[in-house]
Amino acid sequence: MRLWFMCMFILVVGIPSAQSEQPQVEIVKKPAQISTRYFDPNNPPSDRPPLTGSDEAVSVGDFLSDASVGGQVIQIDATHAKAKINRITVTLQLNITTWLPNNPQQWTVEHEEGHRQISEYYYRNAEMIARRIAEPYFGKTIDLSGPDIRNELSAAIDKIAKEITSEYQRQMPVNTTQERYDTIRKQNRQEIPVPDAVAQALKETYPEPAKPAVALVDSPEYLAWKNFAPGAKVVYAARYWNLTSSNKFLAGPTTSVHAYRLQGINAEGVRLWFSQAPTDRYGRPMPPNEWEETIPAKYDANADPLANQSRSAQLLTIFHQAGNLEVGVQPDPRPIETGEDTIEVNGAQIATHWESAMYDYDGSMWPNLMNCHLVIKLWTSDAVPTGLVRKTEERTCPLGGDPLARVMVETYLKSFEGVTPVVSQ
Repeated sequence: MRLWFMCMFILVVGIPSAQSEQPQVEIVKKPAQISTRYFDPNNPPSDRPPLTGSDEAVSVGDFLSDASVGGQVIQIDATHAKAKINRITVTLQLNITTWLPNNPQQWTVEHEEGHRQISEYYYRNAEMIARRIAEPYFGKTIDLSGPDIRNELSAAIDKIAKEITSEYQRQMPVNTTQERYDTIRKQNRQEIPVPDAVAQALKETYPEPAKPAVALVDSPEYLAWKNFAPGAKVVYAARYWNLTSSNKFLAGPTTSVHAYRLQGINAEGVRLWFSQAPTDRYGRPMPPNEWEETIPAKYDANADPLANQSRSAQLLTIFHQAGNLEVGVQPDPRPIETGEDTIEVNGAQIATHWESAMYDYDGSMWPNLMNCHLVIKLWTSDAVPTGLVRKTEERTCPLGGDPLARVMVETYLKSFEGVTPVVSQ
């Protein structure tokens, strides 16, 4: 019932460069990682957070943010310099773990589900909040003076980091909302459903700001389901590919399975049922986390950072990631290659369009990935809900370095129901 919540904002200060860099403020929002753990109330594991009072379960939401700040320094004399902030990157992550006793009561399961929904609501707006906080610091000029310019610069950037941290936490009052939700549910244990309690807690503690009227456009996520009937379902799996002694890849066990089922669709939006399950060491799916979400048919493209990014930058974040190999890459790759391909899924031949791009890692920020590069290849088709058929991410590094010389992870269409994407006989 009570939510034990941790909010962390970890900032890594980038090494300033005297060379000109392409200006940018980049927000990288990683998919939320959701898991459920069960425990014996008489013999709980040591890593389970403590329970309070009569609580039987607990949810933990970790909001993680890793920000890097870079600047161009101009030395004036031995004790004076100016630094201009010309690069800010913030990587966001949300990890949610729900701890439930073995054979939990239905009320307890539903209550913890409400805590998860509140955390995801905040995370849905986290990218906009992080960008709004970071952008005013971009282009800021800092006057430095003292016998040790490097120390002065470090202190100045550290001050910026603390200001960003403080403001980010102030604009993410998730603890207040979670506590209010607990109060509403415990005062009205039988009378108020979880969705109503969540909505009331959010309205009272974090109301939606008034938004000016904007011209809305078709949502790509909505269009990806528009031509399919309720009941259509696609299942995706993720896995690592292992490198053999012959320098060839061999498919490894499944690491996770996630599915989408179309519940309903109309001119206003689409209702989807999500299911996400990790797997055990043998690739067998474990009990899934499931929830419903509504995607509106129209949205404000100006509020979506991806809408104004290049296609090469979109490739890094579009669709579910099988791994986190994209962390640390520079968003501008070599030219994108494209082509057509046919992929077989359970006997169905699906015509796809593919895009492939090679990215270099930022060696100044990630020294252990110096001279490594990442290749992202994406296969898509309008004949499949969501549009995704396959995505691979392959990182190649020089031999003898810290990372493995070659690593590849894959997300692929495992099965489909209520869909007939056969395009050739």
